[in-house]
Amino acid sequence: MQITESRVITAEPDRVWKIGGDTANVADWVPAIEKSTQRGDLRHATFADGGGEAIERIVEHDDQQRRYAYDYVSGPLPLRSYRSTFAVNDHPDGAQVIWDAEFATASAEDDAALAQAIAGIYRAALDELAKHVAATQK
Repeated sequence: MQITESRVITAEPDRVWKIGGDTANVADWVPAIEKSTQRGDLRHATFADGGGEAIERIVEHDDQQRRYAYDYVSGPLPLRSYRSTFAVNDHPDGAQVIWDAEFATASAEDDAALAQAIAGIYRAALDELAKHVAATQK
């Protein structure tokens, strides 16, 4: 299953990347995550409302291309595989953030439900990222 969420943020791409590309501090702008830390290439993300902790491995991080990718290692979600990519691209109105994921669960029914949940998390996070970027421009 694959999902993609995108948002144009009216700000310089490097400003958006400074916040969005900081892999250790995603809890600052992802509402579904209440706490995040990173040791080496492993990021620990604690989901809000007692949702448990996920461990993700940052498998690629490129400041020049403003892009990173991560794999889900373990946690509360019923995933067989999960790779997500977060990228900040140039756009005539500022920056286009593209966040996508390709994943598989044990069943097609779980895939569809999880795709809807992840897309909602990504949309809410991109809205919050836009607010954080706007606050740093004042």
